[in-house]
Amino acid sequence: MQHSNELNDIIMTLDELISACGQERGWVMALIDENVIEYDVPETRQFTGYQLTVVRRASRLSRDFEASAAAIALILELLDEVEQLRQFKRQYEAPSTQRIVEVDIDPL
Repeated sequence: MQHSNELNDIIMTLDELISACGQERGWVMALIDENVIEYDVPETRQFTGYQLTVVRRASRLSRDFEASAAAIALILELLDEVEQLRQFKRQYEAPSTQRIVEVDIDPL
């Protein structure tokens, strides 16, 4: 495992990611197939600490709800959208004389 120059993030191989999240290779590969995570550098199959966080979150969803990789992908996407809506609401409700609202919309 090495550290990236960017944001002091770690860089790990697929095997290191699998070991760090405590899941089986097939399960992690299913997440990759569902685009829950992607290779940071496809040619070398490297992953970042952020991707490890996503895999660990996916692991909790799988454990708690017995969710498939496809269901996990949908759940994580919906949770991201909920967070974006909450951020929009906080910005909208913030007291100021001038309201600046930023909305990040992902195309479907």
